[in-house]
Amino acid sequence: MDRIRFAQLSFWFMHAHGICAAAERHPNVDLACIWDDDPARGRAAAEKFGVEYIGDLDEVLARDDIDAVGICSPTQQHGEHALAAIEKGKHCLVEKPFTRTVAQADEVIAAAEAHKVQVMPVYNLRFTPANEKMKEFVDTGALGPIYQVRRRHGHREYGKNNNDAQTIMNDPAWAWKDADAEGRRSLYHAGSHAMLWMAWMFGMPECVVSLGGARVKGLPVEDNNACVFRYADGMIVTLHTSETETAAPLATEIYGFDGALVQVRGDGPSTFAEFGAPGALMHYKESTKEWQPIEGISQKFQPEGYNPNDRFFDALLKGEEMPVTMYDGRRSVQLLAAAELADRERRTVDIAEVG
Repeated sequence: MDRIRFAQLSFWFMHAHGICAAAERHPNVDLACIWDDDPARGRAAAEKFGVEYIGDLDEVLARDDIDAVGICSPTQQHGEHALAAIEKGKHCLVEKPFTRTVAQADEVIAAAEAHKVQVMPVYNLRFTPANEKMKEFVDTGALGPIYQVRRRHGHREYGKNNNDAQTIMNDPAWAWKDADAEGRRSLYHAGSHAMLWMAWMFGMPECVVSLGGARVKGLPVEDNNACVFRYADGMIVTLHTSETETAAPLATEIYGFDGALVQVRGDGPSTFAEFGAPGALMHYKESTKEWQPIEGISQKFQPEGYNPNDRFFDALLKGEEMPVTMYDGRRSVQLLAAAELADRERRTVDIAEVG
C-alpha cells in the first residue's frame, strides 16, 4: 500500500484528536473525512482538521477511496462499528478498550479473519522506552524468577471538575449516558491499558480478585480499583487504577530473586511528580545490593517514533502484522471481564471462566 486514505469514526473519546493529528502529520496518510453520530461534535472536529463531515456512517464505509478507519465511539459500540467497517474491507484502529465484552471481541476477530483486514487496538503502554526495556529484562530472565509485580495506571481527569459527580457526568467532553455499558469504571477505562501491559509482559494469569469503589460521592461506577492476579508459577501481579490521582510518581515495580526494576518516570498519565535524582528506570542487582539507573531511558512518555497511531499506519503501509493485534485486544478484554466478575461477586475468578 503506497498511501492510506483514512476516516475517523466518532469523537466521543478524546483520543480521536490524537489519531487525526497522527494521520495529518504522516507523509503517506490522508485524513479524508469524519463521521460522528453527534453532528455538532462531528462538525467541530471536521472544522478543526479541515476535512469533510459526513453524517451517514454507511456512506463513509461505502466509499472505495477509504482504506482504514479510527474508532473512538462509546465502548459498547466498538464491536458494532468495527464489524461494519470490516465488512466493507476497511482496516481498523480501535481505541481502548478493544470491545466491551469477550463475545464482541470474538465477532470482530472472526470478521477480520474472514475479510482479511488488519485490526489494531490502541494500547500505548506497548510503545514506551521504559516498558520495552522492562520487557527485555523479563524475557531474558535477568531478574531471576519474578515473585511480585505492582503497576499503577491512573488519571487525574476528575480533578478538573473538582471531583464532583454531577459536574463530571455533565462534562460535554465525556457525555455520560449509560455508565456501565460505556465501561466508565476505572477498572475498564484506565485498567484496559494495565491489562494489556500485563498480558504482554508476563502472559495470561490463572485467576484474579478485584475490589473497586466510588470515592467521589454520587458516581454510578467506581473511580478506583485494585486487582490482584496469580500466575500458575505463584507470581503475584497487583494492578491499581484510578481516575482521581493527584501525584503518584511510581508507575511500576518488578521484583525477582536476582534483581528488581522500579519505574519512576516516563509514563504519561501515571506520573505527575518527579523523584529528582533517580532515573526513569532503576535496576537493583541482588549480587551487588545496589540500585543503578538504566541509562538512555527517556523521561518522556512517548518520544518521537513511539506513537501507537504512527505504528498502525506504518504497519499497513509496509504490509506487516500489527504491533498490537486484535488477539492481544481480546486477551485484555478477557482479563477485564474476569476482574469485573470478581468484583461483582466478591470472589476469586479463574480467567478461564470468561472465555
